[in-house]
Amino acid sequence: MLALGAATLVIAAIAARDGAATPSSSSTDTRPSASPAMRSRATPTWRLTSYEKVGFDKSFKADLIDELPSPPELVVLGGSRARRFEPSYLYDLTGLESFNCAVQCFRPEDAWAFSTYLFGRAPDVRLHAIIALQTRTFRDDTMRPGLLYDPRLASAFPADVVAAQKTALGKPEVRDLLEVSRYTARGRLVRNRYDVTRERPGYSFDSHLALYVRRQLANHRWNGPLADARSRQYFEKTVRLYNDHGVVPLVIVMPYQPRVLAEFRRAGFQKYLDRLTAYLRRASTRCDFRFLDLTDIETFGGSATGFFDGAHVTRENAHLIAAYAVRAAPECFR
Repeated sequence: MLALGAATLVIAAIAARDGAATPSSSSTDTRPSASPAMRSRATPTWRLTSYEKVGFDKSFKADLIDELPSPPELVVLGGSRARRFEPSYLYDLTGLESFNCAVQCFRPEDAWAFSTYLFGRAPDVRLHAIIALQTRTFRDDTMRPGLLYDPRLASAFPADVVAAQKTALGKPEVRDLLEVSRYTARGRLVRNRYDVTRERPGYSFDSHLALYVRRQLANHRWNGPLADARSRQYFEKTVRLYNDHGVVPLVIVMPYQPRVLAEFRRAGFQKYLDRLTAYLRRASTRCDFRFLDLTDIETFGGSATGFFDGAHVTRENAHLIAAYAVRAAPECFR
């Protein structure tokens, strides 16, 4: 296991590559930069070792956006499975200044809130988007505190909706986002509890997968469709927002580790996947986006060992997904 000081140095080096320093292509960038107050902060948000706000990782990502030297041209929207997408690698592939805006328990409402915030800050920037989905992305549960208590994101929703959701949520818990986790300046997750687990003596990937299946099988067993009308509404609103700015977003369904996927399919999980695919086909007749189903790793040439568990991809598989996406849907990055 790395000593704390050494781990910090490694993370700092990775973070610099992911946007702590402005890429050379930005040296002539005339787009709006971060506010003087943000630029003069003694400690940039990504370098903090503690972050306790009611908005949790949603507020954290909004703070990182506010501190960028220039507005992003490509944003990754999604849940915890998309947090390892590397903005510097996406820049190498597309030439677009990128930001990883993936957050825990992602819903289309998050995509709407962050997209409206980004377009509001820089309306003249032609912002592109990768929207990473999973079967439970479309689920109308109570909105998370970051969308309700962070004014930058809450402003995307009607005041009565925010008030009703706050009542439904109750008093939110305030946790330290950076107790274990570390991010780069452009939002990529560098280290979290998954990395800590891998470093433990006696760790076995096969045993970890078996444990994941035992814990997650009930959530992936077919129990009928989830309520998702609100989620679908905000998904299509988000896509139309990009369409209104002349952009076709790329929508991808994130992969599963093959052994785990086989176990889930035996429990009826394919019905959730089929329902999601059928919805996306219908939605594509109402708004313009490209869709890639990457559930099976063979689609993008992924590695069966490039997972932390049954669903969360490592940096290596994230690179393979990104490269495949740019090859398969180049129109989404023009």
